Amino acid sequence: MKFVLALPTYNEKENLKILLPRLIEILKNIKDWEGEIVVVDDSSPDGTSEFVEEKMKEYSNLHLVKRKAKSGLGSAYIAGFKYGINVLGADNVFSMDSDLSHDPDLIPTFLEYASTNDIVIGSRYIKGGDFKNWPWIRKAISRGANIYGQLILGLKVNDISSGYRCYNALLWKKIGFENVKTNGYCTLEEILYLGKKKKARVKEIPLVFVDRTIGETKLTYKEMIKFFTTIIKLRFS
Repeated sequence: MKFVLALPTYNEKENLKILLPRLIEILKNIKDWEGEIVVVDDSSPDGTSEFVEEKMKEYSNLHLVKRKAKSGLGSAYIAGFKYGINVLGADNVFSMDSDLSHDPDLIPTFLEYASTNDIVIGSRYIKGGDFKNWPWIRKAISRGANIYGQLILGLKVNDISSGYRCYNALLWKKIGFENVKTNGYCTLEEILYLGKKKKARVKEIPLVFVDRTIGETKLTYKEMIKFFTTIIKLRFS
């Protein structure tokens, strides 16, 4: 069995210096699974692509998808999933942040549930889940956005905006990559909405989300406003 980690990047070179060696070590020790890493870089000016290309000489299970411009978090995930499934033949694909917010030690726990579920989500809103180093205002906005999306889209998931997930490749064959119409942060909610229509089995596991310490967040107020309007469009599309 093979799984692929899709890591979207834009100016994440310094974080990858820490994350990649840690991931490689974890992947070595997972029994019965072959793990690969796909970095999807949107032409980062900090040299992220060049750094990954150099590391590919050292790590045979590291791959790079280079995009010409900054094209959105959601479309970066989809590009990584496509490469993982269509090129590498993955049975499962992960979405994971590159800024050290998502604990890579949880990967084996995700895989424990991967065979009996279509989507496994690292959830901040179930028992054992939490935020670390987040100000209360960001927590309030995140919680409010989750409730809003749950109500509008009818999603029975506690954390609909968590980007730390594992998907069964067979689910993507049912959904179809071409049916994902968004390209930003809303893609996470759209995937759950499309999965709901295909009766996807969803499992949530506790995640303690740690705010980045290197670099800047990519979530802007413009993206937040876009989130609320796009959720409505998804519901009535």
